[in-house]
Amino acid sequence: MEKQFRGIILFNIELNGNLNGVYTNNLTPNAEIYTETAKLKDDTLVENGTEVHIYDSFYFDAVEGRVDCTLTFRITNGIYIAEWRLLGNEKTLFIGEGFLMNNRQIAISYWLA
Repeated sequence: MEKQFRGIILFNIELNGNLNGVYTNNLTPNAEIYTETAKLKDDTLVENGTEVHIYDSFYFDAVEGRVDCTLTFRITNGIYIAEWRLLGNEKTLFIGEGFLMNNRQIAISYWLA
């Protein structure tokens, strides 16, 4: 049976709106922790009652090294839907779902798109 890819990331929300996160997933060797940094790209947009936050982001991967992407949050009724798209070809890498925690952190469970 093939192992389904799953991960979790915890972002700290900085005072300027940028994010610093730590993540791991079930394919990470020895359950290592990696980092992601996301710079708020635009002001919050509202589309049909959904808040949209867009970030220029990069994370470090055990195999690929630094990966540059766009991170988008769509927030409806307190639920954060996350999407990571690879820069250049705009391929969706991961999607996820999570919640704001204590007004200073965002916890997201994610999987392959």
